[in-house]
Amino acid sequence: MKVQHIPCGSPANESERKAILFLMNKLQAEPGDGEWILFTNWLFSVTNRVQSDEIDILLIGPPGVRVIEVKHWDDKWARDHQEQVTHEVEKLTNKVKKIATTVRNHEPAVGFVEGCILLTRETSALKNLRSQPIRGIPFLGLTDWKTLLEVKNQHWTAVQVKNLCRMLEPRSAVALEGDLRRFGGLVNLELITPPDERFHRIYKGRHSVRQDKVILHLYDLSAHPDKNAEQLARREFEALQRAQRFRWAPRILDSFYDAPGYPGEMYSFTVVDPSAPALRDRLNDPEWNTRDRLAFALESLRALKEMHHPGEESTPIIHRESDSRHDPDSS
Repeated sequence: MKVQHIPCGSPANESERKAILFLMNKLQAEPGDGEWILFTNWLFSVTNRVQSDEIDILLIGPPGVRVIEVKHWDDKWARDHQEQVTHEVEKLTNKVKKIATTVRNHEPAVGFVEGCILLTRETSALKNLRSQPIRGIPFLGLTDWKTLLEVKNQHWTAVQVKNLCRMLEPRSAVALEGDLRRFGGLVNLELITPPDERFHRIYKGRHSVRQDKVILHLYDLSAHPDKNAEQLARREFEALQRAQRFRWAPRILDSFYDAPGYPGEMYSFTVVDPSAPALRDRLNDPEWNTRDRLAFALESLRALKEMHHPGEESTPIIHRESDSRHDPDSS
């Protein structure tokens, strides 16, 4: 089949990236002369007077239009967070209604616009979620991908698919590369960790309302192979939280919380951006003289000593990088 991918933004997490690549590969390998078009990470709005909805994947093909939300949930998480699951289902339902209204205003013959939640966890962890829809929204594992191709009421030709695409095509510029520029209430995000680091990404940015300079720590559980990925992320935050008693520690601004729109998949916290230059940059600064360098080194050693020997009333902090695949109790 012929498949066209229109990326309207960067995937927010590894789960979305995995689902997009998976669907692209499967559709391209399917026999037939049908045409499929995927909008991914599309900010869709009926009017510019309301906040846009983010559509993870909008699939347009012979069966019509599919609105796909990608989640990295499993049975256990969904069972323990039923209220959040229902809330996300309702959000998807509203997105589907808006897309359906927009499509039918231009093409009344368009049939039922379907929505589904595509789960990227292994199939063995999805037995209950895949058993029955919630409020009419089905939950599909990656192994159920052929369900998205099923033609029920009508079969759209390649010309009709292209016309639907032109009608829905985003008016804003398509982002072909790059990373997050805004997330939740934060804007002007600048990635400062290596691009290939997906589990723990760090950004510099600003609060859109308060205009505070912040550093965002973003944890993508779908990018880590361990089931205890959330525990690893929480430990890093808790270590910083324990260090708040020291005057030299970065100040926490927003505590550890579910990243907006990604419950159970992504977590984040923010600290105040001290706007200090990185040590690697200062090393090449000709104005940083030997006396100032020695003073900095002395203060760093004092801070390290204070962390390891905080006094009788406090617990020492010893940090080492851990890998829970080998040592789940390390910190």
